[in-house]
Amino acid sequence: MKNILLISVVFLFSCNSQKEEAPIAEKNSVEEVIPQTPYVMVLGVSQDAGYPQMNCKKECCAAAWNNSALQKTTSCLSIVDSITNEQWIIDATPNIKKQLQLLKSKTGTEKIDGVLLTHAHMGHYTGLMHFGREVMGTNGIPVFAMPKMAIFLEENGPWSQLVELENISLRKLKSDSTFSLNENIKVKPFLVPHRDEFSETVGYKITINNKSLIFIPDIDKWEKWETNITELIKKV
Repeated sequence: MKNILLISVVFLFSCNSQKEEAPIAEKNSVEEVIPQTPYVMVLGVSQDAGYPQMNCKKECCAAAWNNSALQKTTSCLSIVDSITNEQWIIDATPNIKKQLQLLKSKTGTEKIDGVLLTHAHMGHYTGLMHFGREVMGTNGIPVFAMPKMAIFLEENGPWSQLVELENISLRKLKSDSTFSLNENIKVKPFLVPHRDEFSETVGYKITINNKSLIFIPDIDKWEKWETNITELIKKV
């Protein structure tokens, strides 16, 4: 079972307090408060194939097959800047269509300004297929990836066609090197131990207004990692 680590996910809200004499809204609905600062939103929490998985006949899966409310999409995190109206996702999962609709339900748009990839296993990059001319036909969406991950996309079809047709624009990352998504959001990739058949595997440290979170959607065992996870959490 995969380890999904989502630490110190901070939703920061800034809203004006209402005065006592404020008129009562005629609608019988409560409007959702939109954070006035960058924030993250969880779009999925399950293993590569989602929950339940195909061909799973265990009791846990049977319950989800019989009750769609129990079903979960693949691990994915969005980063939203409501100040600049920009949004990014970490990993392009097989459930990207549904996940971008979920994002749209909160922010008003499914348009994304970039994708940050963690590694080349099916649950983390295959959603890129929707950017091709068969579906969205996107124009130069930034795709942030480590060197081996970028080479994998450049040299293997059908992903190479996304590069050749400029549906995506690869932005190569360096481990432990911080970069900025915009003036409000900084991100640092770091290597974690995993089955790296086709690429490196990374987690991300995301810093927003001096507040940080760590996102690690995949790792073999904490004991295999040179970094002490407890100490890392203390520094976040």
